[in-house]
Amino acid sequence: MRSENSKHKYSTSISFCVNLLMKFPTRHPNLNSLWSALLLEELWRLGVEHVCIAPGSRSAPLTLAAAVHPHLQQHVHFDERGLAFFALGLAKSSGRPVAVITTSGTAVPNLYPAIVEARQSGVPLVIITADRPPELIDCGANQAIEQQDIFSGYPGATIRLPTPSLDIPANWLLTSIDQAYARSCRQGLPLHINCMFREPLYPYKSDEDYSLYLAETTRWTESDAAHTEYELHGDGGLNASPVPWSEFMSGKGLVVVGRLRTSDDVEAVLALAQRLGWPVLADIQSQLHGHPAVIPHCDLLLSSRSGRALMCQADRVFQIGGHLISKRLDRFLGSHRWQHYYMLGREIRRMDTGHSQTYRMVGNIGRICHQLAQLHSASDAPLLPDWLEAFRMLGQKVSTVVRHQQVEELSESWIGTHLSALLPEEASLFIGNSLPIRLMDMFSAHRSYGVYTNRGASGIDGLVATAAGCCVATKKPLVLLVGDISFLHDLNSLQLVRQLDVPMLIVLLNNDGGGIFNLLPLAKGDSAIKHQAIDYFTTPHGLDARYAAAMFGIEYRCPESTAAFKEAVELSLQSPGCTLLEVKTAPGEAACDISQIITRVEEL
Repeated sequence: MRSENSKHKYSTSISFCVNLLMKFPTRHPNLNSLWSALLLEELWRLGVEHVCIAPGSRSAPLTLAAAVHPHLQQHVHFDERGLAFFALGLAKSSGRPVAVITTSGTAVPNLYPAIVEARQSGVPLVIITADRPPELIDCGANQAIEQQDIFSGYPGATIRLPTPSLDIPANWLLTSIDQAYARSCRQGLPLHINCMFREPLYPYKSDEDYSLYLAETTRWTESDAAHTEYELHGDGGLNASPVPWSEFMSGKGLVVVGRLRTSDDVEAVLALAQRLGWPVLADIQSQLHGHPAVIPHCDLLLSSRSGRALMCQADRVFQIGGHLISKRLDRFLGSHRWQHYYMLGREIRRMDTGHSQTYRMVGNIGRICHQLAQLHSASDAPLLPDWLEAFRMLGQKVSTVVRHQQVEELSESWIGTHLSALLPEEASLFIGNSLPIRLMDMFSAHRSYGVYTNRGASGIDGLVATAAGCCVATKKPLVLLVGDISFLHDLNSLQLVRQLDVPMLIVLLNNDGGGIFNLLPLAKGDSAIKHQAIDYFTTPHGLDARYAAAMFGIEYRCPESTAAFKEAVELSLQSPGCTLLEVKTAPGEAACDISQIITRVEEL
């Protein structure tokens, strides 16, 4: 997306032009401007490259400082909720923290959903909220709310900055930022910085010289390094692991792979799995769907009696990565009586819904898997050819059922099965929550590259914005598969995709409501309560997305056949900009397809 600030810069004298002797300027319009400049400069030195700005007056010192910073990329959006999710997408795909600036008042709690998702999915955000000074809090002043600790325990750290003062050393401000950043963003957690400002909020006179105030920061002002560097050693390898790994890896086990973030993680997990010689069950978020070493359709396998019997032969499991999509797989892992259940993840947050894990490792997934592969030579792997072959054969049978059950008509289940195969290798795929993610995880057996999701809290809000952020950060084509209720939730965020420099395709599954609820017990059978209450859950709306596309100036197509869908996908990914591809289906159609396929698989 083209930065709003690439067109024009504020022509104020708080220019960040760097001379040979001084990296950081000493002249600023006022103390608010100076503190804002110090804050954003230190965040940039710590690794922040993008700053997302929502308009507001109380945040003017922060906005002006961001606007003239020579290295920060600025993005402006009028909706704070969408802006925060856009920042989440930037951070998710770039692997770097992203800053968000908002004004005071109700603008602040609009950020909450994205902060929850960031915390739950381990994505670092820096939330910078402007605030009224203490004397204007709880006294009836306009647009003044209690913002301290407003996000509860979801940030990894919170800085409650006082109003800027010459009595508070600049070194205190810088070291406070460094320490909070290390406690939060370095751990994959959000950081909240609340900034109280008294007026003046805007430059109104000639710049003042703050050389004396900055005198103690000379080492910092003349360099481009952060004031205090934190070296954390919690991202290492096995080191002093108390586990007898050779014994664990010589048994009969399963490798279960959840969300993986980097290509290094993917390669290391594959290398370890091949050394182990165990069946690999991979989530759609693992980037491993469709790989020859992976057993396809692990969710559907658990619908089959023979599939469950095969899995129950294992007495140990090694789960790697983040959250799993499949409820069936998650329940199986939690209910089976394992001799050993090991879990390796990047985050210390518990992911054990069955409370059955026996050993938990937190660290660099790629590094640890490489070390384990070196510990365990191929000759040490258990010889399990018959067991592995039985898994592969059953997986092929399930794939055949999925293909044969679907007629060559455009449907949600057809898209879930074939969409990955239609995408060029350089394209990323963002899968929306609720029905789309379940369809892809259940039916897709094609190799998926660059898969993104919001599965931390698994909400249906902010999906368009997050996908837009991913697209901007990667600078590669991206396809968003999203349901109609999710799309309506985030309609404002179509503003973010209007001027993309790369192709983005939104595949909208419009089944006139929350189709996922047709899979719940309420929708089954022919009870009186079903007919009376189902609309309270599915919320049919009768809306047509072509008018939303027209409002935001986005190209729109509505294919009615698989051939037209394939052609539309191919054309949409050939030119920059966003295309909205609306696929209209009957309510309950996907639930019916899923039910029929599961019935067939149960017979295998």
